[in-house]
Amino acid sequence: MVSSCNKPLNGVRIIDFSRILAGPFATMVLGDLGAEVIKVEPPKGDDTRTWAPYLDGESVYFMSTNRNKRSIVINLKKPEGREIIYRLVKNSDVVIENFREGVAKRLGIDYDTIHNIKKDIIYCSIRGFGFSKVYRDKGGADIVIQAMSGLMDATGVEDGEPVRVAFALFDIFAGMIAATSIASALYNKKATGKGSIIEVSLYDAALFSMSYIPLIYLMTGKKPRKMGSAHPSLAPYQAFKCRDGRYLVVGAFNDAMWMNICRALELKELIDDPRFRTNKDRVRNRDVLIPILAEKFRERDCREWVEILDKYGVTVGPVYSIDEVFKDPYVTDANIVVEIPHPLLGMIKQILYPASICGERPEPSHHPPLMGENTFEILAELGYTEDEIKQLIDKDVVYGIKTP
Repeated sequence: MVSSCNKPLNGVRIIDFSRILAGPFATMVLGDLGAEVIKVEPPKGDDTRTWAPYLDGESVYFMSTNRNKRSIVINLKKPEGREIIYRLVKNSDVVIENFREGVAKRLGIDYDTIHNIKKDIIYCSIRGFGFSKVYRDKGGADIVIQAMSGLMDATGVEDGEPVRVAFALFDIFAGMIAATSIASALYNKKATGKGSIIEVSLYDAALFSMSYIPLIYLMTGKKPRKMGSAHPSLAPYQAFKCRDGRYLVVGAFNDAMWMNICRALELKELIDDPRFRTNKDRVRNRDVLIPILAEKFRERDCREWVEILDKYGVTVGPVYSIDEVFKDPYVTDANIVVEIPHPLLGMIKQILYPASICGERPEPSHHPPLMGENTFEILAELGYTEDEIKQLIDKDVVYGIKTP
């Protein structure tokens, strides 16, 4: 039985104009927590509907961030389209968009317009660069933010090319910040009856979430160097290659852990070695220490070392390929992957929300929608008659499909 507090945002309605990743990820999180999310798409749909790979014509990328939503396709360049939105706004709590500066105003869905319709609306904008007129009109794709944040220069091996994190890291961080800010605004609205205007900047989110990397520079004046899998503040804390060619990672985040590593590797003589006695010593002498450990790790296979190090309570793990991740006993036992029905694809896999609430993991309640899948039902809920809906379709104001 699902706990009554499992989905705390039940009853909250969100109008989602966002597309691609940061905004859709934010609204997916809020949908996982029970909010009703109405995804408003332009006539060509969310950009990611055309992004590979596909399953029977449906984008896997799109489906990764758009569950628990209903889709309505509206041409906001037409006054009848904007009228639909204004009707929706009257019974909604949140509006979220991630257009470039000025686009929302041209479409008639900017904060001032929406606020005039619903005084207690929570309005969230996600921008590439939000809090300064500098770059105000500049697009903020995640790869640009990874580059300009310093992340790509700090990632990879010394003297290597800039390395992009394999997924859109800062879009996800910005989406999480948007989701938590919206949740906070909903709490404030319940207490005060007042709405909020929220703006999230990808660039700011990047610098904020990189945490100690920019702070090391700001507080010491020293630029962190590329260190591969290693850590600027700890040693050893990185990947090592084993006899079978596989890699594992170990992390000595304190001196007690370091001593356990030495015991597990049968290198007890290093415990009292003055070059390595404290973390400060080990960081200073990492160029001597790491080759010693690397040579030792090459004596056994990865699985053997993981078992040995686990017995000594060492922070250790194998470096998995993505297919190996879903064979790990934790992942299977925790039921992280679930299947939900999709009208075209049958059962599709999704990854659960990563927290339990009142002892239950919130499970998806709605598949990622087909483009315009819910146009007819949403218009009917707003009071449009069948004839009015047909007229809107004929005028190319809305688009909808009949699902199987």
